[in-house]
Amino acid sequence: MQYLDLKMDFMFKQLFGHPSRKSITMAFLNALLHRTGDDRIVDVQFENTELTKETEDGKTGRLDVIVRTNRGERIHVEIQIISQYGMPERLLYYWARLFSSSLSKGERYDTLPPTIMIAILNYPLFPHETDRFHTVFHIREDEEQFLWSEHLEFHVLDLSQFMVKWKKYRREVKQSPEWPWLTMLSAVDSRTKRIDEDMFRELEGIAMTEQDILEALEEWQSLSVDPENRYAYEMRLKWLLDQLSNIRSSREEGLKEGLKKGREEGIKETIRKMSEKGMSVAEIAHILDMTEEDVQERLSE
Repeated sequence: MQYLDLKMDFMFKQLFGHPSRKSITMAFLNALLHRTGDDRIVDVQFENTELTKETEDGKTGRLDVIVRTNRGERIHVEIQIISQYGMPERLLYYWARLFSSSLSKGERYDTLPPTIMIAILNYPLFPHETDRFHTVFHIREDEEQFLWSEHLEFHVLDLSQFMVKWKKYRREVKQSPEWPWLTMLSAVDSRTKRIDEDMFRELEGIAMTEQDILEALEEWQSLSVDPENRYAYEMRLKWLLDQLSNIRSSREEGLKEGLKKGREEGIKETIRKMSEKGMSVAEIAHILDMTEEDVQERLSE
């Protein structure tokens, strides 16, 4: 069985953002938010169920998941496989826009609902600060650590770090309630078109006792074999891979340009120092194997 990569926003929205699969979405959110007992989410209403039709070039609208829970919370789930510039600020902007849109004209500010942002990334957002795969953020007072408000909550889940932990500390990872769902998101790599058989065996094992995981695996399989769905997925994948290639090319060009500028600045500095030591333009040109015009031009800049 060939499963489609759930890290692709199109597939993620299909599985976790459709009203017909509401029970999967609730189980997924409860696991990610560590909700148990009376704190569990028992119902959700989807606020953006549309799936923008894919075009030949793969362009589409944002395919995130936004729900309102039975507790009155609004939850925004964003998944990204390509590193985006300014992602912390971008997520803060998305949260602020969702939070402020909850207030209708004439309503009091204290009626605003708690708003939770969940960012699932395939790269580290804070690589120098932490190696954990699930980090949680609130606004707290610097010294006494009390909350500004319970209405703001950010979760960042780093699938790349999850894979590292999974391979090295599997027993420890399996203590976290979100591990089956992160395993599901990590088991398929769209770029190599490979399935991690070890991860799948783990998922099949837990599906024998966890109804939510079994249902999710069955729905995932059904979505993966649907011809129309596969075509839309392939178009989206092609576009994303092109985007990734463009980003890499831009970075390489930037690096080359930086090295070029660095060399040029080094040459100018060398010429300046040689001139300060009393060497003539002709002498400098001879030593550096340059024309006198090039040396003079750099001295005059």
